[in-house]
Amino acid sequence: MNKITFCVLTLFSGLAQADILGISNPAELAGKQGTSVYAEGHYFTGDDYVAVNEFSNNWNGSYTPRNGMNLAMLYGRAEAGATHDSWRVAALYRKELLIESNRDLTNMVYYNKQHLSVPAGQSFNINVQAQGFEANGVRLDKGFVLPQLNGITVSAGAGISLLRGMSVRIGQVSGNAASTLTGYAYDATVEDSYSKTTYPFIRDATPIGQGYALDAGAKAVWANGSRLDLAVNDLLGEMRWDNMPHTIETANSATLVRDPSGYIYYNPTVTGMNDLNRRTISQQLNPKLHAQYSYPLEKFDLSAGTDWTKGYWFPQAGVTYRLNESWKTTLDYDVRFSTVGLGIEHKWFYLNLRSESVSLGNSKAYGLAGGMKVLF
Repeated sequence: MNKITFCVLTLFSGLAQADILGISNPAELAGKQGTSVYAEGHYFTGDDYVAVNEFSNNWNGSYTPRNGMNLAMLYGRAEAGATHDSWRVAALYRKELLIESNRDLTNMVYYNKQHLSVPAGQSFNINVQAQGFEANGVRLDKGFVLPQLNGITVSAGAGISLLRGMSVRIGQVSGNAASTLTGYAYDATVEDSYSKTTYPFIRDATPIGQGYALDAGAKAVWANGSRLDLAVNDLLGEMRWDNMPHTIETANSATLVRDPSGYIYYNPTVTGMNDLNRRTISQQLNPKLHAQYSYPLEKFDLSAGTDWTKGYWFPQAGVTYRLNESWKTTLDYDVRFSTVGLGIEHKWFYLNLRSESVSLGNSKAYGLAGGMKVLF
């Protein structure tokens, strides 16, 4: 398998096995009294076209790509810390990966993984981008109670995280391909920076990452108990990576051959460059927005909202049933990945599970979120 094919396929790897983006709202701290310690975590992974468990394998089972851009994503966060009144400080871990690919490219990867021949004369536009990082750090949040506005209780909050980078992947492949009687003719460009690999002729060095992220949030509560929550994580955020390897390559006029396992092998003309001295890369963190409106009915709360990042919307709708003063359960539906979420919450802890299928092995998306706290 040549370098172009390898880069395309490795951009489609790394998804491991809950709301969608796990967005934190610092406005939740507004008006709080007392001291507590807490720990919580959020994990969601999903894609538009194949079961998550098949993502790094052969893409067996149902294959359902979207027209236009297709997504594969992972958002994980874990934190533990303490709150005092409207302040919060926490140790934080984050892992994120977002892969965007057009349908032509997604189909090419599917044909290759399934060892399928492509009829001559079919054209493909190659477009895939991957961006992800892993980091730990600390976060400080503060909530504020604002003056009432026409009887509406309004609160706001802000937070800052200082991050130490652990790994990063930034890559893209673009170009065009056309199937022929003997294989493919194509012209493609690869640009790739990956902290966990080495590149020929690039000196050894350990990539170092550091950065920050600013969060903001607000909430409004009406006299009838209805509520609007707004939050933005990574409103401003950047990771700076030093000692990063970097490569740019182009390939064209490839000839198709299959290896003994049936995978496509290309024999193209490859030209390009590696940055022999490594480089410093500035990675802008994508802002993540959460908006949700809740309306109370006797023992039920109805809610509708959405997450958003990089131009993609993740609408959700749900219902919460209040069992008593201490317990409540939640059922919700995510439109983008068709996942159903089930949750239970007590004043001391909560747990939420979601999946696109009852069988996790066949699910294109699933997630888990949970936490606990102790009040003093």
